[in-house]
Amino acid sequence: MVHDLAACLPQRVEAWAFRTDIRFVEFFGLPGIGKTTASSRLADSLRRCGPLIGEVKVAWGRRTFIGRQINRVGIVVPRLMDRRFRSVIVRIARFVIQSGQESILDAVRVIWNFSVLVAFIENERSKSYSIVVMDQGLLQGFWSILLKSKRRTTSETWLEILSAIGIHDMVFVHLRGEMGLARDRLLTRDDRSSRMQRASPGSGPDLWSAADCACREMAADLGREMRAQDHAGALAMIDVERLATPEVVAERAFEKVLACLDRHRLGELADQRV
Repeated sequence: MVHDLAACLPQRVEAWAFRTDIRFVEFFGLPGIGKTTASSRLADSLRRCGPLIGEVKVAWGRRTFIGRQINRVGIVVPRLMDRRFRSVIVRIARFVIQSGQESILDAVRVIWNFSVLVAFIENERSKSYSIVVMDQGLLQGFWSILLKSKRRTTSETWLEILSAIGIHDMVFVHLRGEMGLARDRLLTRDDRSSRMQRASPGSGPDLWSAADCACREMAADLGREMRAQDHAGALAMIDVERLATPEVVAERAFEKVLACLDRHRLGELADQRV
């Protein structure tokens, strides 16, 4: 069970002990592996830390379909005045088109979703200090593109575009588990929000194998990229077993995220002393 760290830490510990320039905690993994549940419980655990962490919120929140679309337009349109934002979106659009999606509609949907996500991240970066927890985000978006890609050769890699968006203030949490576990959980859902649910019945085993392979390769590539760069955010790996409860997974994520925040804080202090 997660304890209230703000209450149990000694008084000599600074009130903002875990505050760093980390602004986003993004979950990543196979559909059905438990990202939404874990992210919600992690946000609750971080809030219990009180001033040690600062304000914590979950991205997007609950809205109707119409409400979500209005909110998305309101996020993207003002950002179109920003040259840097437009440049990033052009690069994303080129990457999506070159990757060869299943249809034009599919490509447009992916580009729009990415535009909303990047605009949202830029908006949150411009606000006062807070940590935003996302059940899925940039990595999940690139994974979705690569999963349905017909061509692997693009003028830029997904890592280059991710670096252009900026990962210095992000902690990525990779939930790793058996693809059979994720598939079984996904089959119990009533909605068809995931590409894995909308896939043709005959593509099942091969598609899940490709999805699992893409997740692991992306996490490995991101880990190498972060080790090669200074202050490039953080990557936490969480193993999800079939018998692991949502509470156990959230507890593991909480411990890993706090460790990432602490390492980042120590790195910032070391830089200040130089």
